[in-house]
Amino acid sequence: MAISVVDLSTDARGLGPFLDLPSAVYKGDPHYCASPRGAVLEDVARDEFKDDQRVLVATDDGTPVARLVARRSLKLRDDEGRPHGMLGFFEALDRPRAVDAILREGVRWLRETGAGVIVGPMNGDTWHSYRFNTGPFEAPPFLMEPYNPPYYPTLWERFGFSVLETYYSQRVLDVRVFADSLESKHERAVANGYEMRRLDSNRFIEELETIHTLSTESFADNFLYSDIPLREFLRMYSGARRLLDPDLTWFAVAPDGSTAGFLFGFPDEFRAVAAMRGKRGALASLRFLSARGETDTVNIKTAGVARAHRRMGLFAALMHCACTEALRKGFRAVNLCLIKEGNPSGVPAEAFATILRRYALYQYTGRDIG
Repeated sequence: MAISVVDLSTDARGLGPFLDLPSAVYKGDPHYCASPRGAVLEDVARDEFKDDQRVLVATDDGTPVARLVARRSLKLRDDEGRPHGMLGFFEALDRPRAVDAILREGVRWLRETGAGVIVGPMNGDTWHSYRFNTGPFEAPPFLMEPYNPPYYPTLWERFGFSVLETYYSQRVLDVRVFADSLESKHERAVANGYEMRRLDSNRFIEELETIHTLSTESFADNFLYSDIPLREFLRMYSGARRLLDPDLTWFAVAPDGSTAGFLFGFPDEFRAVAAMRGKRGALASLRFLSARGETDTVNIKTAGVARAHRRMGLFAALMHCACTEALRKGFRAVNLCLIKEGNPSGVPAEAFATILRRYALYQYTGRDIG
């Protein structure tokens, strides 16, 4: 077998195989929801990494079998002041030798260009896709969940990557009992002068701007966090308007009128999105699917509270509102999505939830590559 790695910066003919590779990896997989090619191209071509990345494709006897993007982050620095290296956009058939070759090339380039700590999978930052899904894989995925074949973590660990951070998702089946457990914190927040309000779909862009501002402040101290411009945030999330139910996304308004926190929830319409992805105008009808019984589950994806308003029970209060509305609208379960291990949320759900899935972010700890 002849294995080679093509660098698209010197051979643009690899772009087609780069974009086509997921079709081979996930062929026949009913749970795979392909990203539009245009969106992938936009993410690969981000100005921030224009001169600080390599886009790679590995072939085995001429057949594309793996892809990877190696990037240096000028925003994230390790303890020695060196830019973090990131490996992302990874997709591959279960071909260990070819995966070794493409990972070796990515690590080599990052080391030669001065990168320090190398992490992955990460498509540039934590706003974009990152982490491997490590299972269990029996239950179908939920909307916006990391998705990959079970053998991906094994391939990376075989090469020299070790787990850096772990995450999990929980599924709450008794939503009423869970909501009731949060009621006292909701009442305390209201008694302290906070108001909980739904997302205003008539001011959707302004609401996104508020979420961006709150996210920038709330997540600034998170591991590997870096800001993205508002225009990039709006590009990423403006399409979510068709997925949102305003009753499931909530804001906490402080006594002085400022927005103190938010919680982002939406119906888990994975099957609908997977079935309709790529069909012209298909997403426009998603807002109506819940009423037609297409899903019984709500995903709670992201929440943030401004520093000045922490320890006021706002996360629990916002969760109470979302769960209460979910029950009112006939949903029977809630997924609490992508929680970092050890991250205190102020919403103890263990008594009401089961672990649905686990995820991992890796760091290269193998030998030096020259």
